[in-house]
This record gives sequence, structure tokens and C-alpha cells, in this order.
Amino acid sequence: MTTKKIFLICTGIFLGVILLGSSFTSASDGNDVIGFPFTFYQYLGGKKFPEPVSRHSFNAVIFLADLLISFGIPFLILFYLNRKK
Repeated sequence: MTTKKIFLICTGIFLGVILLGSSFTSASDGNDVIGFPFTFYQYLGGKKFPEPVSRHSFNAVIFLADLLISFGIPFLILFYLNRKK
């Protein structure tokens, strides 16, 4: 398997896991949460008292950790299987 195919497989796995692990409930007084296994983005929906300074919360370090886990583990497995052949 070429590196390009491995990259495309890892991208698909990352997007699938992120979509399955996210919740979008801000339209019904909930919160939007994106990230798996760590939450890297959160939007606070609904009425809040006192009003928060910012309703958006994005953590780049946790996003990079999610990328590393989601790309690193499948890439290593596929790379190892490719070398065995």
C-alpha cells in the first residue's frame, strides 16, 4: 500500500470518528461538542446567566493530540502490515 492510500484511509478514519463522537445540540438549548477521544471544540448554546465572555472554546493542543491519535495509530498499523508483505 502506498503512503497516499494510507493517508487517505487515515483521513477517512479521522473524519468518521470525529463525526460519530460529536454532538450538535445548541439549537435546542444544548452545547456543540467536537472531538474524540478529547474534546477540542465546544460551543455553549442556550441562555446563560451570567453571559459567558465567549461561547466558543477551541484548544489547538488537544486538536493536535486527536490528530496524532487518529492518524498515528492507523498509519503505524497499516505501515507495519505493508512491511510484512
